[in-house]
Amino acid sequence: MKHLRKGIILTLLIIFSVFITEKPASAAVINPNQVYTYVQMEKDIMALAKAYPDLVEYKVIGKSEYGRNIYAISLGKGDPTVFINGAHHAREWLTTTLNMQMIEQYATAYTKGTKISGYDVKNVLNKMTIWFVPMVNPDGVTLQQYGIKAFPSSVHADLIKMNGGSTDFKRWKANAKGVDLNRQYNADWANIKYDPGKPSYKNYKGAAPHSAAEVKAVLNFVTEINPEAAVAYHSSGEVLYWNFHQTGSWYNRDHAYAKKIGQMTGYSLVYPGANPSGGGFTDWFIIQYKRPGFTPEISRAVYETSPPLTEFPRAWSKNQGVGLYVAEVGYQIHQQRVGSVVKKAEQQVNLAISKSKGLRYYYSGSIKSVSDLKVTTSFAKAYQEASKTIQTAEKSLASLPKKEQDRLKATLKQAYSFKNSAAIFIDTMKAGNQLLANVQSFNQTVNSGVLNDTTVQTYHQFSYQLKKTEGLINKLYDPKVRKLTATKFALPAKISKETVIYEISRYMLIQEIHALIDVNNVEIIESKLAELKRLEKRSIEIKKAGNQLYPGKYPELPRFEQILQSMKEELLLEVEALTPNETLEPEQQPTTETNEQVSQPIETNEETTTFPTTDINVETSQP
Repeated sequence: MKHLRKGIILTLLIIFSVFITEKPASAAVINPNQVYTYVQMEKDIMALAKAYPDLVEYKVIGKSEYGRNIYAISLGKGDPTVFINGAHHAREWLTTTLNMQMIEQYATAYTKGTKISGYDVKNVLNKMTIWFVPMVNPDGVTLQQYGIKAFPSSVHADLIKMNGGSTDFKRWKANAKGVDLNRQYNADWANIKYDPGKPSYKNYKGAAPHSAAEVKAVLNFVTEINPEAAVAYHSSGEVLYWNFHQTGSWYNRDHAYAKKIGQMTGYSLVYPGANPSGGGFTDWFIIQYKRPGFTPEISRAVYETSPPLTEFPRAWSKNQGVGLYVAEVGYQIHQQRVGSVVKKAEQQVNLAISKSKGLRYYYSGSIKSVSDLKVTTSFAKAYQEASKTIQTAEKSLASLPKKEQDRLKATLKQAYSFKNSAAIFIDTMKAGNQLLANVQSFNQTVNSGVLNDTTVQTYHQFSYQLKKTEGLINKLYDPKVRKLTATKFALPAKISKETVIYEISRYMLIQEIHALIDVNNVEIIESKLAELKRLEKRSIEIKKAGNQLYPGKYPELPRFEQILQSMKEELLLEVEALTPNETLEPEQQPTTETNEQVSQPIETNEETTTFPTTDINVETSQP
């Protein structure tokens, strides 16, 4: 018995320990049993963002006419969005309470993994984001709740005048400038009924659509988030507005959605006549975006005032699942809309790849000999068509979700590759033809027999153009095409260059030695004279080797030789005058064997293409 009592006591202690250490459930942020003010909403928004940092975010999307912040709160993690708002009308601030209650209850259910109205909240919010603007009209709400004391004394008289001379603002519906915000949207705005024609506590549509600061903020925000569906909560009548000039399948789709919301809430659907009065937010959204927009009136009918707080439990009970249902509707619409757009974009990308791939025939498949190395009219036309098709494909990706954009951009790289290869071929043909033209010009310069600084400069320009063209040739797609292109364009230029490379080298070396004479550097001068002799020998050897491979292509250059011989004789006289007893004649210099190789003629194989060598192994600056 004693052991039994100890066991019972121990069990009670364990239970008590668990109980006192268990974390209490977090207290609710939103209190719907109060007059819900702009100031209270600001505090609650920040409290919710702090309580659910990974799920709830907020930002200011604009300012009211009197400078109050208009807040937007996001709930969810998906890319597609839907939009819910409240309190377009001042006396309908109970809809703000409903917006805020939705945010908290959905966030709590997400965290706990529970359902609301049969909807898996975590699943819905992982694939969608619901954006809320709980109080579109903070000035009007503040005026309705606090009266003129919340505004500058300078506008009191105007506010009382707009209120029909009354200081009781409980019936106030407009913003604090006397504009009815839900008659401001450009949806058949010109034909709005029952407009008083001047600022008033209700129904004044404003001087122009979208002129009120609050409406501008909402419009800009809707453009930013691009919602798939929208709900604008109002407060009196327990009815559902959903229709504004829809027709055909568009009408049938939105009617089906509206009937579902009617079943969820018990609200009667409103079927307007042929010419409904427009200007409302959902009127504009339906027409502008061709997507569903709903306007539920959440309380039983009240006249010219705000619904009593006792209406809220009933309103919440009826509407707690509406936000989740609309999010599901938005997801379906997004999948259908984006699915068709993605399919169209895929078709554009595949067409771009096909058109670009077809270019390969022109820069590879059709080339059998050097005579085929050209950009035909049909090639140029095909290239332009491929380029335009790629541009069209790029534009088709702009409206896709990022994930689809990234996927199709990666696929489109194939088209870029084919087009780039075609562009390189086109550039190579242009550069090659220009090089051939310059070969003729360069040969004329050489054949003129003039060897001076201008000739050297022309040589360097010609060498640079050859190197640039070789770089393009090496980038060509097909090895066989590279070989043919090298034969047609680079080989003649290489031969022309090698014909004079040692003459140009000797000319430059003689000038270099002249500069050394000026500084009286005898040791280096002797080394350079020996180098000059080797270059003279190489000049003879390269022409002999070249003519064996390409008979008559490496001509003797007697006039160049005369100039170089004259320059050399003048140089030796200067050297002799500088050091008459020490300097040796170049012919008397002891010769030394070197490992230098005579320039070799072109060698080719199937994999790579080489040209007559220009990397001459001499101990001087290369021309």
